[in-house]
Amino acid sequence: MSARVLVVDDDPVSLEALGLVFSGESGTCQLVGSATDALEVLAQEAFDVVVCDVRMDGMNGLELLDRVKKSQPSLPFVMVSGAGKGRDAIDSIKRGAFEYMAKPFDADELRRAVVAAFRERLRPVAESRQSSPPPALGSCEIIGPGPAMRALQASIDRVAESSAPVVVTGETGVGKELVARAIHARGDRRSRAFIAVNTSAVQGDLFESEVFGHVRGAFTGAAQSRKGLLTEADGGTLLLDEIGDMPMSMQSKLLRVLQFGEVRPVGSDRVHFVDVRIIAATHRDLPALIRDGRFREDLYFRLNVLPVFVPPLRDRREDIPALVAHFLAEARRRAPRSPVRSVDDEGMRALVAAPWAGNVRELASAIERAVVFSSDETLGAEHLKASSGLAQEVAVPWLGASHDPPRTLKHLNDAYTEWVLGQTGGDKHRSAEILGIDLSTLYRWQRAHEGPKS
Repeated sequence: MSARVLVVDDDPVSLEALGLVFSGESGTCQLVGSATDALEVLAQEAFDVVVCDVRMDGMNGLELLDRVKKSQPSLPFVMVSGAGKGRDAIDSIKRGAFEYMAKPFDADELRRAVVAAFRERLRPVAESRQSSPPPALGSCEIIGPGPAMRALQASIDRVAESSAPVVVTGETGVGKELVARAIHARGDRRSRAFIAVNTSAVQGDLFESEVFGHVRGAFTGAAQSRKGLLTEADGGTLLLDEIGDMPMSMQSKLLRVLQFGEVRPVGSDRVHFVDVRIIAATHRDLPALIRDGRFREDLYFRLNVLPVFVPPLRDRREDIPALVAHFLAEARRRAPRSPVRSVDDEGMRALVAAPWAGNVRELASAIERAVVFSSDETLGAEHLKASSGLAQEVAVPWLGASHDPPRTLKHLNDAYTEWVLGQTGGDKHRSAEILGIDLSTLYRWQRAHEGPKS
């Protein structure tokens, strides 16, 4: 990156820390300690990106953003602010900031945000629509200033210091793979491969070949040998997503990997050894699967050395404003011609109050659709309801005429799923999209709701 970056912060310690983020980069970085000084510098020199603290004495960062946007509307701002300032995120994006990041920020994520802002500034709109978008910001960024997310961040940091197996649990859509990537990125293996495989998406007869590899001629169609994901991840991390759906026949083979690092490709009489950290993720109740004879108890104890739980979005609603700001910036980057700039207070209240059965994934999809389909600059509750499938009434009509509260969380999930299916006329593809889940997950939910067939 050969960009000129202006960094603005009235806290000398924070200013120095921000400067260190860009000290090893190509290009130049200039540090100033106030918004007033920034205006003077910007009047004399040209910069490509401004990194600015929101909370400053005198003229604050938002006021500086407003002033600069009048004279240099294409100059991107990346705003930073202390944790717990969810309103700062909304105000920053609403006033035209390119991105918002909460302190304490991750240096790599901040650099990526600045690089993305610089590329967007260089690229004309027509070209940006034709070329592939830049890598998604925060590919392992855990967003949320609330206490639940702070506790999760602390768990990730502790778990990252070890190489022991991890089991990440949580509902569909909470971001379990994101957590796994964050564990890998913060550990000693971060320079090596991170490979993820969804065990429920691979057919049983192909799973062993996919994970363990095979030799040429091992089966019909095996025209050449294949290493397998365990070997490809040697020295790094392998995420086994939806581990609860792993075939029983493979569970014993995985146990050998965890015990001895032993890998035997399909069709081979030789064993080789790998050094791979295994992270498993699931929304299933593994102890219940053990009781049903569908998951090996010895494998569970080998895997569940370091458990990490990701809370559902309904248990951390205080994080929704920051998540909305992040997803809004991401969606605007992918749809640069969209007029959408912000979410009004009524819209934000609707988002915070919504049930979010599909968790963070559903929220991201709702914001993406609203940005793409809305023709207004500000998103209100009506835009979000129309584009995301949120209930048209705050009284959640899908609970029934009596509006009695659901007996259990499962009842709530089943009721909402049935309501969404009714709204789409039984279109499962559209319903899964609105719920923010995979189609296979929707079928699984329906089977569980209907119960065993006699």
